[in-house]
Amino acid sequence: MLPASGAVELQSIFDATEIQPWDGSKYEVVKKLQDAPRNQGTVLLMREPSGGQQWAVKQMPNSWIRESHKEFLASKPFETEMPWQDIGFIRYLNKLRYPYTCSLVGVFKDGKNTYVKSSFATEGDLFSWCAGGPVPGEEREKFLRPVVVQLLQGIQLLHEISMVHRDISLENILLSREDGDPRNPLSVKIIDFGMASTVRFFRNSVRGKCSYQSPESHKPGEYDGFLADTFSLGVALYAIFFRDYPWMATKPGGCQCFEFVQEHGLRAFMAERMVRDDGQRRLSDVVSEPVMQLLEGLLAHNPKDRLTLGEKNGAQRKSVWDMPWLAGIDQSRIAPTHMKLKL
Repeated sequence: MLPASGAVELQSIFDATEIQPWDGSKYEVVKKLQDAPRNQGTVLLMREPSGGQQWAVKQMPNSWIRESHKEFLASKPFETEMPWQDIGFIRYLNKLRYPYTCSLVGVFKDGKNTYVKSSFATEGDLFSWCAGGPVPGEEREKFLRPVVVQLLQGIQLLHEISMVHRDISLENILLSREDGDPRNPLSVKIIDFGMASTVRFFRNSVRGKCSYQSPESHKPGEYDGFLADTFSLGVALYAIFFRDYPWMATKPGGCQCFEFVQEHGLRAFMAERMVRDDGQRRLSDVVSEPVMQLLEGLLAHNPKDRLTLGEKNGAQRKSVWDMPWLAGIDQSRIAPTHMKLKL
């Protein structure tokens, strides 16, 4: 396990001398997968000619990413998303054979851009994927359960190795099937570690997208990164269960929906909120009591009341695995036996 005191500079796991020349003639662009605006770049699906293997390639201008993490920090000392850190964290997780992220194949550079080549998640991000499936209700809850279990286990395992993600969102969770075969099970892949840290507690440090930020991160004083990640997971689960976000921001004065939940509670909010694109049913009409309890626990305003993910190095209090909706999950399998939790 990583040391409990002080940050471990995981970006140093990837040495900039490993960067290779980029030869664009070896690939053809299949399509754009997504924009990467924080990195001033684009993520492309590329394929080796003649129907070869497909790869996800993040393309970023050299003027942005610079030559190394040290150069990047010198040029952008106040930037919160650090591309070399993302690369280093993924390299470290790959060394541990952490199963819930993509594989870093290599980093390449030409005169204009830097290219980060990774394995391709065949089903895209959770934001796009959750638009399909059954409508909100019992059938959708059953449909989503395998994905939710993997997602909770994936973040729990990050915490077990003393890593805090700090930017959990639907866009940073990918789904993949081996060989792209629909008969194969879905695998969750967590990406974008540009804001991640090996320090657990923070002060005056707000990270992540506005709707996912834990309320305590906006307050003075120290807060627990594990529980902030847990809150972000709660927002993500709410969004996939109901195909909608609960609020747009958690910053004081930033969203009336969040202020209503703070004052009246999540149940009262869902008793008022209509199912998106329905108009006939309220959220309280379609959510099961076990899922309601899970969401209440994950989205508790006070972090002292919030569920943990069951981390062995976390607080000894109720976790998501104590919730009825997740009953029967075998937690003895949470950490694959091949993982060595040491540098």
